[in-house]
Amino acid sequence: MKYLYIIVLTTVGLLLSSCQEFLDINADPNNPQEIPLESRLIGAITMTNGAAMWRGAREVSAVCQYTASGNETSAPETWRFTSSYFFWQNSYTWAIPNCVDMVVMGKAEGAPHYAGAGRTLEALVFGMLTDQLGAIPVSEAYDGVTTARLTPAFDSQEEVYAQVIEKLDEAIALFNETENAKGLNLDNGDIMYQGDIDKWRRFAYALKARYLNHLSKKSIYDPQAVIEACSNAFNSDGMDAEFPYLDNGTATEANPWSDKGYGGFTSATAPRYFSFTQFFVDLMKTAPVTNDSLLDPRIGIIMNPAPSDGEFRGLIPGQGVPGGIEVNGDDYGRVTGGFYSRPTSPFPFITYAEVKFIEAEARLRSGDSGGALAAYQEGVSANMRKLGVAGDDITAYWNTLVDNGVQQHFDDLTSGLSHIMRQKYIAQVFNPETWVDMRRMDYSQEIYGPSLNRPTNLNPLFNEGEWIRAMIVEGNEEVRNGANVGNNTPVFRLKTPLWWDTLD
Repeated sequence: MKYLYIIVLTTVGLLLSSCQEFLDINADPNNPQEIPLESRLIGAITMTNGAAMWRGAREVSAVCQYTASGNETSAPETWRFTSSYFFWQNSYTWAIPNCVDMVVMGKAEGAPHYAGAGRTLEALVFGMLTDQLGAIPVSEAYDGVTTARLTPAFDSQEEVYAQVIEKLDEAIALFNETENAKGLNLDNGDIMYQGDIDKWRRFAYALKARYLNHLSKKSIYDPQAVIEACSNAFNSDGMDAEFPYLDNGTATEANPWSDKGYGGFTSATAPRYFSFTQFFVDLMKTAPVTNDSLLDPRIGIIMNPAPSDGEFRGLIPGQGVPGGIEVNGDDYGRVTGGFYSRPTSPFPFITYAEVKFIEAEARLRSGDSGGALAAYQEGVSANMRKLGVAGDDITAYWNTLVDNGVQQHFDDLTSGLSHIMRQKYIAQVFNPETWVDMRRMDYSQEIYGPSLNRPTNLNPLFNEGEWIRAMIVEGNEEVRNGANVGNNTPVFRLKTPLWWDTLD
């Protein structure tokens, strides 16, 4: 319960600060109302994960065809989204204020490393928001100093990206400060890195590489800048930035994809996320480019085979379980119980494997096919090591890829991207970052293989060949700040590409 207790304290502290003069009349010196800096990091990490990343990943996992509900009327997997989407509210109400206040307090108290951690997490939240919604408030968002604006102006996505990179550069500079009054783990609040500043700095560089690489469709894309950021990011196993769920905790402290977590199942007969999809299964049973049969050794670690015949299979999005969940549900690879969906499975913000796949893409786009291939191999191997695949099995899998032509494939941009994106997809289970990649690749079957098809029972707003491109801004913001939100209709929001999703 410690995580939740500190989150509540942090949030209450935010609310109380606006009426401090009144409350000071009856202030109890033995029960301080101001939450000390060293007690805030745990809340900022937890809110970045639970309020922002989990909320932003919940529906997107179905959009990316990681998961299917088993119910053909499921809204997320058939793209029937409305303005009832609380990623916005959770981020601006809970996650961002926790991060920003830590920045302000860290600078005021001579503890720049706390400010750096706050800036890193803040950049991550703004990055996730803009990657789903496009234009968002950043310049006029809560800054911990001025009075919060109820009708903030929206920054264009191009402006948001510049500010995200600026925040990450500031975080890196703050981590480089040698004078720091309070260590990050002073109150055991650094539940990710236990005060290791080098890992925090590399976390910030990893995010910088990610966001710079998102610009692959833009004329300003700079593969060398991406490669440079990767060179300063995670460089070995054990550095992943991920949220550690508790063992023997409550339901809200368990991994939300698990059967114990609050988000995995609505009920036994009406699950929110019942099965992995057939698209995901096919990626793990075939080789990139050639689509020859190749069973990935991770498949049995991520999901369970059907007890009836030992086969791995998934659901077609929007189709439901043929014959019904109660009759045939066990024949499909359940979301719960695998590596990513046990109660204590950590939920990664960004990993070493992702950094290597980012590097591989940037090197491939720069014409360095040999460097791209080497980074790609390490990305595949790193994720397999993380999942506990035996060394001999990793080697055998790679040798099969070599026999299948992987070295030659990296001489061609599309074929090389097919390898990188398919393996990155497998390594990024549930992560909303995958949706960015799929849009950058225009949902291409040349990249992802012939199994990537639009869902059955698709939202009729979409015409033939159209794919979902963005999310709808939450209804509360539309009511309060409609002039800045602009056109928020599903037909506009869901079908209009974001700034980085257009060529120039």
